[in-house]
Amino acid sequence: MMKLFDVPIFDTLPTHVQQISFTVARRIIEQNHYLGYAPCGCKFCLGVFADAELMGVMIFGRPIARLEDQNGTLELTRMFLYDSPKNSESRALGLAEKWIKKNRVESRLIAYSDTAQGHNGTIYRAANWQEISRVRAGTWIRKNRLDRRGIIGGDKIKFERNISRRASHRPCHI
Repeated sequence: MMKLFDVPIFDTLPTHVQQISFTVARRIIEQNHYLGYAPCGCKFCLGVFADAELMGVMIFGRPIARLEDQNGTLELTRMFLYDSPKNSESRALGLAEKWIKKNRVESRLIAYSDTAQGHNGTIYRAANWQEISRVRAGTWIRKNRLDRRGIIGGDKIKFERNISRRASHRPCHI
């Protein structure tokens, strides 16, 4: 890892993820993520590490959409990685999936890409997530709800990854 003006730059891919506090994740998101805030509804946060160095964070929470399965689904609400090699984000998603399979009961992950920010879901596609739908900008704005159009003004692409646990097939010895 190098530092340029106190901003870490990584030259290796993520090696593992581990649970971190919301306080740490929120601070990194508030200082570095283009939206500048961590949403409510956090269930847990994962630190993305290159060996012992924290290279980013992921915040998973309950699905924001009321009609989503609130018990079996986790929404990746924020993800940020410092400058790192190509494929780092997709690798982090894969490491998070393994951690979730081992430590959580949910079997479905969802996330949204904001096309106004140039996020077209490349990292999700590379990690074998499926594009489910596209939502037009502005349809999520409701009366008496904070108007964030200036921050999140683009169409959204919804991605999904099913991570159901498969039964292990053990050889039968007769």
